[in-house]
Amino acid sequence: MYDLKPEIILPFILYAETHYKFKGIYSRLIKNEPEIIADAPFRVEPNQEIPILILIKDAHRFPIQLISFTIEIKGADRTLLKKNIPLNITIDKERFWHQIFYVNPPDNFYGPSEINVVITIKIDNKIKKYHNDNYRISSHDPLKVYLAAEPLPRFKNYYFGDFHYHSNFTEDQVEFGAPVKATVQIARALGLNFFAVTDHSYDLDDSIDSWTDNDHSLAKWYRFWKEVEQLNSSYSDFVILPGEEVSAGNHRNRNVHLLILNNRQFFPGQGDSAERWFCTKPDFSIDQILNQLEDNTLAIAGHPEMPIPFLQWLLIRRGRWQWQDLIKAGLDGFQIWNGEYDHSFYQDSQTWIQLLLEGKRLTLVAGNDAHGNFNRFRQIGFPFFTFRESYTQLFGNMRTGVKLNKKLNLNTLIHAVKDRHVLISNGPIVDFFVQNERGHVSAIGDKISGNQFNIFIRAKSTAEFGRITSFQLLIGDFETKKERPFLTIEQFPGFYRFEKKQTLSNLNQNCYVRAELIATKDDGKITRCLTNPIWITKQ
Repeated sequence: MYDLKPEIILPFILYAETHYKFKGIYSRLIKNEPEIIADAPFRVEPNQEIPILILIKDAHRFPIQLISFTIEIKGADRTLLKKNIPLNITIDKERFWHQIFYVNPPDNFYGPSEINVVITIKIDNKIKKYHNDNYRISSHDPLKVYLAAEPLPRFKNYYFGDFHYHSNFTEDQVEFGAPVKATVQIARALGLNFFAVTDHSYDLDDSIDSWTDNDHSLAKWYRFWKEVEQLNSSYSDFVILPGEEVSAGNHRNRNVHLLILNNRQFFPGQGDSAERWFCTKPDFSIDQILNQLEDNTLAIAGHPEMPIPFLQWLLIRRGRWQWQDLIKAGLDGFQIWNGEYDHSFYQDSQTWIQLLLEGKRLTLVAGNDAHGNFNRFRQIGFPFFTFRESYTQLFGNMRTGVKLNKKLNLNTLIHAVKDRHVLISNGPIVDFFVQNERGHVSAIGDKISGNQFNIFIRAKSTAEFGRITSFQLLIGDFETKKERPFLTIEQFPGFYRFEKKQTLSNLNQNCYVRAELIATKDDGKITRCLTNPIWITKQ
């Protein structure tokens, strides 16, 4: 068994690595087996097979025979399907063995389901059975998968994805992600068209077989790029955005996270890696990185208002994005959503609005910061004695919608985000465009000038995400530095969609217009959609 180096001091999220511990301290998690995990998307589009991911990590250290697994699907208090898949294969060489098995959903069944995956292995001449994972102190609960009767709400030319995701290239002593190829298969079943792989900068420069030794040849970084390019070339209707989550220095020289997408130059960021005692100074400042970016690259502030735990602030110099950082030239986007509704979502919203009112046009995007986490995350709690599980920060739950008038590919996607043709949602969708008195039309993210305008609004939801219950069109006033509601609708008689035309005239100043939509599910939970603005100049 391996002792955790004393300089590795902080656990993060999923999937949980369990073969390490503090030197000389007992761990409740360690076992002489590879990590074995069954996973599946939290929802599946209609007429799609259900992808079941079987992931086995570190079998090169702990060889096993994978004998079989059984998939049982339950819904509405009854068994819908039970299927046994014999394998009888030896897994003893691969660091990340994985395979997706597809199961046809039960006929004419839609809604919440539970999937129990019983995995049978042979190790050290002993037969063992595990339900959904082999963690020692996890719940082993079934996977919760919503079998959708209707596709994700969308309009023509809108493509949806996740802008903050960690793959198995994020791997250290306490966590690891899922393989990129498997993530594509999960994403397609979810109804996504793209995702950004934003693995930690302090993981991407590691040696292949070490989490603390850096490789100056950057073999892992180049292998990551090669894998993404090969996958992108094999799909005509799906895009992977290659990137890294760089730990960069804010104006107070504290470590914040900057998402850099489609930039071949690697930026190291060891400051908050906790790989070495007291080595917490950022390798590069935000300014230094933004000044070196290549063309056709996106730079996005990662979860700017996320609270920093005291120990991370104290021991690894973690900080938060400050106003001085967010107004820097070269920053394209602002991640307003990071996998769940919490204080940081509302704080991020207010910060983004204030930036807009000050004339800083940052594209809002959404992501989930998932490390695998297709169905739930399993996290090491107090090292290494407790284990936490939650249904937040699931891959693809908070989505970024990008409008394209051209074929989806890496370049058109990046250009559309730079042009702010973007909205964010975890369910419904709202779109609008503005037409001036001369007949010129502008869409979300564009500019338009004139004296009188017609605004055309359309919105859509489904039973999965709830009936539309509230809509607001907001005007941002650059003189007062405040937003005000221009159109508010809160009386929808159980509608899942609506269209409306509204006139805007007698403007006294330049402004912007943006939209917010809320839908309410039968259980009272809300889903929402926010758009980037259209900027209006008085003629």
